[in-house]
Amino acid sequence: MRALLFDIDGTLTQGGGAGGRALGQALHTRKRAAEELGKMRLDGMTDRSIARALLAAEGDQSIPLLERMEAVEDAEIDSTLARYLEALKIGCEERPYRPLPGIERLLSALQKRTDVILGLCTGNLERGAELKLRSAGLWGPFKFGGYGSDAEQRADIVRAAWQRAQKLGAKDGLVIGDTSRDILAAHDAGLPACAVATGRFTVHELAEHGADIVLESFADASAAERLLVGPLR
Repeated sequence: MRALLFDIDGTLTQGGGAGGRALGQALHTRKRAAEELGKMRLDGMTDRSIARALLAAEGDQSIPLLERMEAVEDAEIDSTLARYLEALKIGCEERPYRPLPGIERLLSALQKRTDVILGLCTGNLERGAELKLRSAGLWGPFKFGGYGSDAEQRADIVRAAWQRAQKLGAKDGLVIGDTSRDILAAHDAGLPACAVATGRFTVHELAEHGADIVLESFADASAAERLLVGPLR
């Protein structure tokens, strides 16, 4: 049985910036952090690593950034992310996330198979993942996952998802995402990666980063299904 471990943002859904707006609201009293948020590329980052980087932007600028990031306390990250989740809940109600083309057909087909199990492998906190996917109507197919609430580093999130998949009977796994970080984390954790060019990375760029499978999109759900369940190099 193969575990198909899906990223969320840019892979399953598009949200029109709801996550970024919720982060901005969580940081409303921290001007420098809010300014830094506007400059950051969040693709493939975990919620905890994003919060750490933003909070470090508030520190003494004479201290190297890495030192400032290491000095950010977990309790401060936790409180920032709690405010973020509150804002995200409202944002998802006002402007729900949308499934990317072909995703609903693909997930429906995969759910009917007996040789795959569907999981998540995302930098989102588990509650954030649920809020986004429920708003898009996609929460139901996923019974387990690895989340940003399991770990701060993405490769450790992959490991958490894979351990849970193995307990459910998976013998091999495939991480599916839209960024170079998804590919690198999968390989660091010892799993192959399928990259889909539905985010800011092109097919060529994803192939250059070492993806084992590259798709332009999931619009042709039948073709995507064949690749996801087929032989892995």
